[in-house]
Amino acid sequence: MYWYTKEELYLHRITILSGYRVVPLIFIFVAILVIFIILTIIIIGGSPQETEPSFAYSKNFSLLSSTEKAFLETLEPLLAESFRVFIKVRLADLIQIKPQQQKGVPREALSKIGTTTVDFVICSARDFAIVGIFDLENKAHSPSDQDMADEFIDKAAAAAQLPLVRMPAQLHYNGEEIAALLKNNFKLPGQTKDKATVSQYGDCPTCGEPLTLLKAKYGENIGKFFLGCSNYPECKYLSLLNDGDAVSSTDRTG
Repeated sequence: MYWYTKEELYLHRITILSGYRVVPLIFIFVAILVIFIILTIIIIGGSPQETEPSFAYSKNFSLLSSTEKAFLETLEPLLAESFRVFIKVRLADLIQIKPQQQKGVPREALSKIGTTTVDFVICSARDFAIVGIFDLENKAHSPSDQDMADEFIDKAAAAAQLPLVRMPAQLHYNGEEIAALLKNNFKLPGQTKDKATVSQYGDCPTCGEPLTLLKAKYGENIGKFFLGCSNYPECKYLSLLNDGDAVSSTDRTG
């Protein structure tokens, strides 16, 4: 019969106890591994369905609200044909960060002008130069949110020296009031169609001011008649008339 020494008995006991401890740890590790594999399969298998857009969209009835439509229908007849009105324009299409300051401007400032819009923008029909902005105050939004948005638009437009007029949104607008706002706030020659100043020859296609009949005093066109802009010398538009078209004239060097 073999008799174990004390050292051997001690090592044997340690080995047995270690085995009892290792077995539960193995089961725990295996269980964690199985759970990890199951979760990975669920995530990978379910991700395409979660990221696919639903496209549950429908067309809006109109591009404009009833108040926006009423304002546009009042504004457009007041403008000469040499101007156009654009709706729902991004601030980023109207203003920009000054090139010398772009590096120091926070990214949020660039993002904000890209996501903020104004209601109506008046431009020149000839070169689409920006003349000014009309923005309606929409009371349907939260007052605090609306005030913050309006304040940002006001400050941004003022910094860019872009004329802006704000009006309360309503279903009916006073044409005379809007005409006065156009005259007092925008540098827009010939902006309103005032019947008292409309020329029998029409409006200048360049700036919108009334046309006048002119006669060349000298030069290769001496004695010939032209239609010229009444906004001369700021606008130098001239159009030669056919013989017999002129009835009366104002002399201008030609």
